Parts: sequence; C-alpha cells; structure tokens
Amino acid sequence: MKYWTILGATFVTASALLAGCSDNKSGDTQQASQASQGKPAQAANEQQLVEKYNIYVDVSNNLRTSFQQARAEYIAQQVPLLEAKAPLTSLRIQNDIFVDRSARKLDAAVAIAAPLPEIDEPAKAFSAALKVLSPLSRELNNYANSKGYLADNGDKARQLNKDYLAALTGVATAEAAFDDGLGARDRALTKEAFEKAPKDTAAYYRAGLIYHGKLNHNDANALFESPNDPKALAAFEASLALVAESAAGWSQKMSEQSAKSGRSCDGGMLHINEFIGQSRSMVKNIKDGVFKRTETGVMARMPAHMRSSSIVSSANRYNQNFANMIGQFNHPSC
Repeated sequence: MKYWTILGATFVTASALLAGCSDNKSGDTQQASQASQGKPAQAANEQQLVEKYNIYVDVSNNLRTSFQQARAEYIAQQVPLLEAKAPLTSLRIQNDIFVDRSARKLDAAVAIAAPLPEIDEPAKAFSAALKVLSPLSRELNNYANSKGYLADNGDKARQLNKDYLAALTGVATAEAAFDDGLGARDRALTKEAFEKAPKDTAAYYRAGLIYHGKLNHNDANALFESPNDPKALAAFEASLALVAESAAGWSQKMSEQSAKSGRSCDGGMLHINEFIGQSRSMVKNIKDGVFKRTETGVMARMPAHMRSSSIVSSANRYNQNFANMIGQFNHPSC
C-alpha cells in the first residue's frame, strides 16, 4: 500500500498581552509567558512527529515485495523444491538489501523522541526480527546469486531452510503488525484531512479521493482473500462508489479552475478513471463467476490472491492503478 507522506507544519504563535487592573495581573502575565514558551516546543514536537511518520512511510513504500508476500512465495515455490530429493536447479530469496536498509530506517525513526505509540512498538519488533533474518538472508542470497546450488545440489539451502523460514516468518508477522499501526495512523490522518476540508471545494474532493481510495484499498485486500464472498464484494462496491463520487467532484473543480486560469489541467483524471474503471470491471468479473475456479495441489495451499492467474492479474493491476492514483497527489502537476 502506498501511504501518504505529510509535510512539516510551520506554527506561528503570538503572545497574549493581558491588560487590566486585577490583583492577579502578574499571575496572568506569567501564565501567558509560559503558554507562549510552550508553543515552540509544541511546534518542534509536531515537526518530529512528521519526520518520524515519513520515515515509517518510506520503509513501507520502498518494499515492492512485502516480507509477508516473500514468505508466501518462498513456501509455495522454494520449499517444495528443497523438500524434494532431486538436485536443486534454481533458488530465489528475498533481496537482503531491503532487510538491512529497512532495519536501519526503522531504528532511525524509533530514535526520534516524539512518540507515535501505535507504530513505535511494532517498528521496534520489526527491526529486531529483520536483524535475526539478516545474516541468513545474506548467506542464502550469496549462495543463490552465485548458483552455489549447482555445486552442492542444494545442500546448503536445505540445511538453512528451517532457520531461514523461521526468521522470515518472524519478520512477516512483525511487518503485519507494523502495517496495522501505520495503516491506523494513515487512515486517521487522511480522515482528518477529509473532514476538515471545506465542503464542495477542490481540497475536499482531493481529500475524499485519498481517504475513500484507501478505504477501498482495505476492502480490496479482503476481497482478494475471499473473491467470492458477497459481503466482501458489497463492501468493495460501497467504498468504490464513494471514490467515484469524489472523482466527479474533483473533475468538476479542475474544469472550473482551468476555465478561470486559462491553463488546462485535468487533475490526474486519467489515473483516477483507470483505477475506477478497472475496479468496476473486476466487480463485473466477480459477479460473472470468473474467480470461482477451484485450485488443487500446491496452488490450493497458496494464499487466495495467488491461486488463480485471473485473481493475481486483477490484484496486480488494481494495486498498480491505486498506487498511480494516490502517488500523483504526492507530486501534483497543477
């Protein structure tokens, strides 16, 4: 999921000058002075929160393949080969660059004093798990990239399999908790931005696209896990309708803005329409029974979103379209 980074806020404060002949004048003045002194500290804390949150976002957004997905793929694709007696002819391991890099970024964020309780503790656990995985990942990556399995028929991979899988499972579990915390913070921020935006303005519809888009993304994750669940489909359709409603308002405001300025700008409607259009096609496919294929063997043991090529294809397109739609608001062109 592509999270929304936020910009540091600049706080402007003014001292209150209290006038009057009250006997408590000196006390009032002292309280005002203390309040004024507290403002810079509050601003500094807010800036630290922004910095910390953005580092956490960077960690998540830079993992093109999550460790949860890496674990699922390793179990489905590599473990059967390692359990077989035949000589190993291929091996794929999650890139260890992201193991060490993510741990360093998490540690840097945790070290920032401003607290984000819903993310800080999961981040610490995530970093600790990554450090357990790191030496095993590095050893297996070197082994896989140098095709050491062709020299020993895969003996080293089989020897390290149990410890590597245990470490990878620990990381995947910690990552899921970290994602939950980051998601909760992200939803709170996007909801706050949406609710505070003046109604029927470009800012309102822009915030609506982001907020409702992320609600729809959560519904999509549930739908990909249970593509034939009527409740999951109904929830996905409901949040998609909110995205479409925000998109219509955003398009209208962009059109009005272009008419006033004389400079054409569609506000990224190409990406927005692509996201909505593909999502509606996916709904139609589900209603038409496209995802009702029953898998057997190894495919049946894989996560639901990986079992059917049609589901995988739809999920990949959906996630890319979602990233395109949300990502353009991080770098607005007009």
